Amino acid sequence: MLNNPVVYTEKSNCQNCYKCIKECFVKAIKIDNKKAIIDPLLCVNCGHCTVICPSGSNKARNELDRVKDFVLLEEKIIVSLDTSYKAEFSKFSDNQIIAAIKSLGISDVSETALGAEIVADETINYINDNDEGVYFSSTCPSIVSLICKYYSEYKNNLIPLMSPMLSHGKMLKKMYGDNVKVVHIGPCIAKKMEADEYSQYVDAVITYKDLSDWMDVEFVHFSDFEPNNEIEFIPEKSTIGNLFSIEGGILSCMQKKADENNISLMSFSGFEKVGLALKELNLQELKGKIFVELSACDGSCINGPASKNQESSIIKKQSVLEAIDPNRRKQTFQNINIDKTFNILPVKNTIYSEDQITEVLESIGKFSNIDEYNCGACGYSNCKNFAKAILDGKADRTMCVPYMKKVAFNQTSAILHKIPYGIILINNDLRVIEANINFAKILGEDIEIVFKNKPGLENADLKKLLPCHSLFKSVLDSGEELIEKNFEISGKTIQISIVNIQKNKIICAIMRDMQLPHVTRELVVERARKVIDESRLTVQNIAYLLGENASHTEAMLNSIIESNQSL
Repeated sequence: MLNNPVVYTEKSNCQNCYKCIKECFVKAIKIDNKKAIIDPLLCVNCGHCTVICPSGSNKARNELDRVKDFVLLEEKIIVSLDTSYKAEFSKFSDNQIIAAIKSLGISDVSETALGAEIVADETINYINDNDEGVYFSSTCPSIVSLICKYYSEYKNNLIPLMSPMLSHGKMLKKMYGDNVKVVHIGPCIAKKMEADEYSQYVDAVITYKDLSDWMDVEFVHFSDFEPNNEIEFIPEKSTIGNLFSIEGGILSCMQKKADENNISLMSFSGFEKVGLALKELNLQELKGKIFVELSACDGSCINGPASKNQESSIIKKQSVLEAIDPNRRKQTFQNINIDKTFNILPVKNTIYSEDQITEVLESIGKFSNIDEYNCGACGYSNCKNFAKAILDGKADRTMCVPYMKKVAFNQTSAILHKIPYGIILINNDLRVIEANINFAKILGEDIEIVFKNKPGLENADLKKLLPCHSLFKSVLDSGEELIEKNFEISGKTIQISIVNIQKNKIICAIMRDMQLPHVTRELVVERARKVIDESRLTVQNIAYLLGENASHTEAMLNSIIESNQSL
C-alpha cells in the first residue's frame, strides 16, 4: 500500500482561482493560507479537479516509475487493460495495442473485461439470493467512496463484490502465480485507491496518459506494429465485459438474466445525476428487486479523467459497441471468491448553532435573508452552507463575490478620497463610475450638495456635469490620452489629465484647481504610492475574484503616478 494520497495539490502552483472548490461535488477541497488543498479524508478521488485546474496544481499520484522498476527488475508483468481501451485506442487493432505495450517490457496483456464478466454473473447471483430491495453497483470506486462517506444510510445497499479490476487481478494472480505483477492501465484515478487497499491483487495503477508518456519516451507507437493474429490477450479474449465502460453497459451484460428473474435495471452517471438519484430516496416506497448502475463520470469510464482521447462520447461509445462479440465462446473461471466488505468510514459533519452561522454571515455583510443572494459563485449551494464551510475551515470570506465587490467599492472610495486632486472614472456611455469629493468641489457648491446626497455620483451623466465632456468622448473613441490641459470650468482654471484604465471602455480624469494652493507632483506621487501599498492585498484579493474590473483602482493610481512623473 502506498502512503501518499491518490489526489493532491502542489500548493506552490495554486493560483487561488478556487475553480476546484467550486466544482468539487463533495467539497473536499479547503483553503490553507490562500491556497487550495485537498483533504484526503473527504475526497472520493474522482480526479475531476485534476482535469479542470487551470494551473495544473491538482495532480494524481504517478505510479509509472514503480512500474518501470518492475521492468528493470525483470519481473513478470501482466497488464490488466481497462474495459474502455477500445474507446481510447479505437484506431488500432488489439494486436497492435498488445504488441506496443509488450514492447515496453511487459510480459503479457489481459482484458479487465474478464473480471467484469465475473462481476456481472456474481451480481445477478447475489441479487437472486437476497430479498427484495434496491441494489447499487460497486464497480466504480468513487461511487463506493461517495456512498460510504456521504450517503452511508445506503452503504448496505452496495453489492458487496469486488470491482472488475480487483476481480481480474485476483484471477490473474490465481492463474499465473502470486509473484506476477499486475498493472492496471485505464482512464480512472480512483482505481489507485482500490489498489492501495487490495495490493495483493493489483500492484500498480497507471493511466492512459501515463502510458502515452512512457511510449513517447521509448519512441513506441501503436502504428509501428503490424496486425498479427498470433499476438493475443491472455488467457483469452473477452465477450461482453467491455460494455462495463459505457453508461448502461453493466445493465446490458445482465439484461437476459435480469429479465428471467424479474430484476428491474436502471443507470445514472455523473455525480450530479447520482446525487439527485440518492437525494431523499425512500427505499420503503420501492417494491421488487431493483439494480442501479452508478458511475462517477458522465457517460461512465470512457470519459474518465485520465483519458487522452477527447473525441465525442458517441464515437467512443460506438467503438466499444462494435468490438463486442457476445457469441464468442468463453472459459468459465471457477472458484474465484470476489466477496468484499466496505470499510470506508462516513464523514462526520459538525453541527453549528444558528448564532455561529449568523455571526459568520454578518461578517460578510449578510444581515438578513435579503442579503443572502445564494448565487453559488463561492462554490457552495447557498450562503448558509458557505458560512458552515468557513466555520469548518474549508472556505475563506474572500470567496464571496458580493462581499468582495462591496469591499472593492469601499476600498476604491477610500482611496479616491485620499487623493488631493479631483478624480472621476467614466465609462464608455459617459456615465460616472465613481468620483471623489474634490471633483465635486471643483464644480461648485451645487454639485457638492448633489455629491453629499449621492456620494460618488454613480451613473451621473457627465454631459450634464462638465461642459468639456467632448474631451472625454474623444479619449474614449481614440484611446489617445490627454495630459495636463487647462480649461475654464465654473470660472476656475482647471488642469485636466485623462488617462486610460481600460482602453475605449473606462477612463480616469485627474483634475486640479489651479487657483488653489499648489500641490506638488511629488506629494501626489507619494500619496498615490502610499494608498497603493496600503490597499495592495485588498486589490489582489479582488482581482482574482472579479478580474479586470477589480484592478481599476490600482491601474488608476499607477496612471496618476506615471502621468505626474513624466511631466
